[in-house]
Amino acid sequence: MNYYFLIVSLFCLYFTGCNKSSELSQTEQSSANESEIASKDVDIVWGEDGNSVLLKTNWIPGKEYNFRQVTDMKMDLPLAGAEGSKTEMSIDFKIDVQPLDDSSNKKIQLGFDKVKMNMQMAGQNMVYDSEDPDNQSPLLKTTLSSLSDQTYEATFDENNKILSLEGEGEAAGNGLGMGAMSQGDVENMLQQLGDFKFPEAMIDPDTKWQNKQNFKMQQIGEMNMTVDYTYQGPVESDGKKLAKITFSGKAETSGEGLVSFKDSKMTGTMLFDPKLGALLESETKMDMTMSIGGEAGAEMDTATVSKYRLISVD
Repeated sequence: MNYYFLIVSLFCLYFTGCNKSSELSQTEQSSANESEIASKDVDIVWGEDGNSVLLKTNWIPGKEYNFRQVTDMKMDLPLAGAEGSKTEMSIDFKIDVQPLDDSSNKKIQLGFDKVKMNMQMAGQNMVYDSEDPDNQSPLLKTTLSSLSDQTYEATFDENNKILSLEGEGEAAGNGLGMGAMSQGDVENMLQQLGDFKFPEAMIDPDTKWQNKQNFKMQQIGEMNMTVDYTYQGPVESDGKKLAKITFSGKAETSGEGLVSFKDSKMTGTMLFDPKLGALLESETKMDMTMSIGGEAGAEMDTATVSKYRLISVD
């Protein structure tokens, strides 16, 4: 099995994951705990008409946010067999928020709890479950075993912008540039969970805005992403009034890294809780043509669906 194919799969999973409704039971979903948090010390976020809303991300000090990312990817690649490659991956991670003394800044610690992966490629079926040592294919174990041990600490200002980031990821890799998320990857994840470039004032349904971001990621180098958002209006979900937002966009790479892509197309929907100040769930669909190994490398079409959900706030 060529390690390059696995790098491509992991890249797609991480990339689309940074932009989120998995099939979780209602007992796992954020419930009374969130409502109690949301009801205290918050500004009025809904307008008098009940449709206009003020959107602002707010990481609450003293709280721990637990997320789950579930990603399915299909990749057309002749060398991977007639049916190409299919990958399913689930990652549970937590974000612990603490205040900093004598400052309005916050310290955020991110850690990975559970990692599961099922990969079908070139006639092989490989699995990995971080909680089950007997259910870990050697290649995926080599690649993923260090991920659940990684932790990162970030400092955010009062506007939830990242001031600094430290972590174990760079040292936790296996020497192949795999098995560890770089600090850049983690910064991208935190940005995508909280930085949507929301308008500063209340907005009405059909309001549109754009977010442009520049990332540096392992294996691909520099990437530019443009996302266009549209606020669709309020919706009710599990007894909460949420803001429904749709989005579409594209990503471009410099072409200087091991992995590059073209013809990318991204669409999705997310539900944001304006009282809690947090993204509750999101689903992103991403289609692109990827190449790996430079000009002489392989080219493949990929289709990825990635879902995130905030499963609890403790």
